[in-house]
Amino acid sequence: MRYLLFVPLIIFVALAQVATAPYFPLLGVTANPLLVLLMCWAMVRGPRETMILIPLAGIFKDLITSDPVGASVLALLPVVPLTAMRERWPTESEFVPTLAVVAAASLSYDVLYMMVLTAVGDGPPWLQSPLRVLLPAALFNALITPIVYLPVRWATTLSEMVRPGIRVPG
Repeated sequence: MRYLLFVPLIIFVALAQVATAPYFPLLGVTANPLLVLLMCWAMVRGPRETMILIPLAGIFKDLITSDPVGASVLALLPVVPLTAMRERWPTESEFVPTLAVVAAASLSYDVLYMMVLTAVGDGPPWLQSPLRVLLPAALFNALITPIVYLPVRWATTLSEMVRPGIRVPG
């Protein structure tokens, strides 16, 4: 049931990213709100749910762009292992680890995406990319994380209040 609302949200965010993000660059790069949404979802809800949503989000994004189909799915794969940092982070807040994980996911996403583009012959300039693309994109995605994280956290808290989890004794 939770996917009934989240899949249309993924579709909306992917469409918004493709249609509007290029018009709002910061530091010479555009945001990746789809990646930020998936990371926030993974950090709040756990990696199990995100493993189902990553292929849907990646394939849909690739179908509405001229990018190779499957490139986004490959680039989004590190999202799940990066959420394992959530269990190892020594803070009580999930927000600070989410910022760090979004920045790391952004770096890995862009590197993997550049590798796929290089493999198909559309490779970017690798020597200029770290300072001109990778680091500014990671910073920009970390900056927009609060805009996405807070609604995901609130929606999760509300859904837990309305329908508390069934606990099995033992």
